[in-house]
Amino acid sequence: MKRFFYAFMALALLASCSEPRWLRPDTTAEQTDRDDIDCQRWASREAVARAGGFYGSPYGPLGRSVSHGERPASPARTIDEANLTNFCMRAKGYQHR
Repeated sequence: MKRFFYAFMALALLASCSEPRWLRPDTTAEQTDRDDIDCQRWASREAVARAGGFYGSPYGPLGRSVSHGERPASPARTIDEANLTNFCMRAKGYQHR
């Protein structure tokens, strides 16, 4: 179990050292990270809103609301979120690395 923990921590450390995925000459790495997070959040909200017709209603039986965190995201929604995030970042002037 300890080996798994150490291997996981080493991978997490290496992943945190990677270069940013997005480039825009007039921004800092911190601003790029903030924009990326903002776009990911927007894409998640947009995918949930668009999902009503494709992935089922967000409401449970008798119209009671069901938390979106209770259902796993479908592969189609995951791809939709990634595409929306890319769209948002490009709209902000970033280029994908």
